[in-house]
Amino acid sequence: MASQTVTMHLSTSTVLAVAVTAATTVSAQVTGALGNAPVTTGNSADILYEASFSSSNVEMGYLNFTGTSDGVGVLVHVCFKGINASQPGPYPYHIHGQYTSHSDDPFAEMQMQMHIRTCKRMNEHFVVGPNGNCSATGAHLDPFLRNDTVKCDAGAPETCQVGDLSGKHGDIPAGVYDYCTSYVDKYLSLVPGNVAFIGNSRSVVIHNINLTRIGCGNIVQGTVKGNGMPTPSNTTYPPTPPGGNGGNNVTTIPTPAPPIATGGATSLRASMALGVILAVGSLVL
Repeated sequence: MASQTVTMHLSTSTVLAVAVTAATTVSAQVTGALGNAPVTTGNSADILYEASFSSSNVEMGYLNFTGTSDGVGVLVHVCFKGINASQPGPYPYHIHGQYTSHSDDPFAEMQMQMHIRTCKRMNEHFVVGPNGNCSATGAHLDPFLRNDTVKCDAGAPETCQVGDLSGKHGDIPAGVYDYCTSYVDKYLSLVPGNVAFIGNSRSVVIHNINLTRIGCGNIVQGTVKGNGMPTPSNTTYPPTPPGGNGGNNVTTIPTPAPPIATGGATSLRASMALGVILAVGSLVL
């Protein structure tokens, strides 16, 4: 039987379309230039940080952060009251405390982070000033350089910015006068020196749906009393979320614990995508 040779002819546009699809798939699977956020450990239940504030647009905002019984992740209690109805919702909220950078160059981003660490050692902080200026709080806490160009996927919280609390655990809904929730965020840290540490001149900022900053407060160290849950006046917290170890799920939106990706996995996915692109390109030749 005579052998048959089949030649495939693909247009340049087809090759480019496949290449773009492969690249898009890779980008959807990874976080920032430094990989995904790891689960934190060593977070003592005897340590507490809190932020309390009010503004012309927020009657009261209060968050506290404590360790868990097994030290994995941070237990977060959140309460907001009296958000001005003239501000469109729902309302995202984040931990801030970083220079704003929108570079797509990972090397430039890493240089920026080195500069940030140097400034931190020189006591240059990102905190709410005496005049209540929320712009002084900098950008979201993002030690793994993800940026917020792509919306956080709550189903894969390790790929989100560390400080994107509402992205991982849900926005504050519009039209609600009192809102409280509790959850364990496995990617925050109460350990000094950890890049996800929230106690070194960080702040909490609440935004309207257009991302205008409508309220903010500095995160400061508090004192654990009784069961470790100090509360501001007229504030009632929801029960600790179920799941043991202080709770593993969000009160309102369950958050699974997916496997932690590493920088090596990021490189592997990129290599696989490049292989697909080269393989398709060879069909044209």
